[in-house]
Amino acid sequence: MNLTWRDGVIGEGEIIVGRSKTEAGTGRVVPLTRRAAAALTLWLARFPEAALDSYVFPFHRVGFAGNGRKPHLWGIDLARAMGTYSYKRAYDTARVKAGVDYRLYDARHTFITRLAENPRISEETIRQLAGHVSPRMLARYAHIRAQARRAAIAALERPETPVTFGIEGDSPQNPPQLADRGKPVVN
Repeated sequence: MNLTWRDGVIGEGEIIVGRSKTEAGTGRVVPLTRRAAAALTLWLARFPEAALDSYVFPFHRVGFAGNGRKPHLWGIDLARAMGTYSYKRAYDTARVKAGVDYRLYDARHTFITRLAENPRISEETIRQLAGHVSPRMLARYAHIRAQARRAAIAALERPETPVTFGIEGDSPQNPPQLADRGKPVVN
């Protein structure tokens, strides 16, 4: 992960995917959103002794402390990565507490779908961010790209002259003597 700090907060950053199921997925760079940078700033504030070579998600344990049973981090090892299954357990715990029924993979699908919905984002950019090698993998989202293409063509259409139904002139009321009341008025 590359992070740029400004005045004690993460101004921008990117995740570098080290391992992946596909060759194209390994080594890809995914920029962080402002919200993700803000969340990471809060998370990393818990580890003031962290160095540049420390893990962003270090090995740690969570327990409850005091009479108020407040969550407490302990057993932190900044030189050791958080366990692979810890991510899944953390996600499952948050999912159950939030009362939602989604798989962790659904977040990836939503990410790619939202990118595909934007006609300004190229398929190549989506492929690079998602780590897809083949166009076949991206074809799963083709229906979304088709909608974006239709929207792009619709943007080329001339705007129609607006038609309004209403009052002619400056009168606040439509006088009863008008015979053509209710007919469209073209502005």
